Amino acid sequence: MLPLTLRRQMKGRPMSYEKTELNTVKRGGHKARYDKTLIHEILDAVEVCHVAFNIEGRAQVQPVNFGRSGETLYIHGSPKNRMTRALIESGEACLSVMILDSMKLTRSAFHHSVNFRSVVVFGRVEELKSDEQKVEGLKTIINHFVPGRWEHCRPPTKKELKATRVIAIHIESASAKVADGALVDDSADYESACWAGVIPVKTVYGFPVADEKLREDMEIPAHVLDWYENKKSGIISD
Repeated sequence: MLPLTLRRQMKGRPMSYEKTELNTVKRGGHKARYDKTLIHEILDAVEVCHVAFNIEGRAQVQPVNFGRSGETLYIHGSPKNRMTRALIESGEACLSVMILDSMKLTRSAFHHSVNFRSVVVFGRVEELKSDEQKVEGLKTIINHFVPGRWEHCRPPTKKELKATRVIAIHIESASAKVADGALVDDSADYESACWAGVIPVKTVYGFPVADEKLREDMEIPAHVLDWYENKKSGIISD
């Protein structure tokens, strides 16, 4: 059971994102998920998201690292970055992430598919202006990389903060799509001579390698080793 304090905090809060015209999954609706816990878990499991934006009538997408705090995602770039400028001008954002879990090789070319977990987020864009706001956003991004990392690195200077644009994307709507089924072929193909099967996929994180200019008396800190222990087996479906 959840702690009493947490239950009180969550009382009255929706545990799923409301289905709207914007976030409702129409193709493969049986794979759709709107549960906030699942959506947040998928977002937290990856380091990079893909952000869509429009510049002079041309649709574009850009991969970028990010961080999440509650119902807000943070991304950053230089003040001259076209993506962040376009997002600020539009006032809204759409981004996606995906974890590839396995490839399904079927007997027919038509039925080849993958198992995956993906999320699409729609949100309101806010440019963070004050140094305090920027620091909080950057702290969230850095700690999304490796939990506790912010407390073990030099904080940004005034000059660095001035040279950095930080954007908050407040989640207004989101949905996940989860495919985890067995492969399926047409009944007429099951006796064919074509091999069929599933190839599991995972992202493997290697043991931390010290920078060659690091002081000789420095060891790998505990927060980095803890992160490695949690990540070394990779992200893979059950």
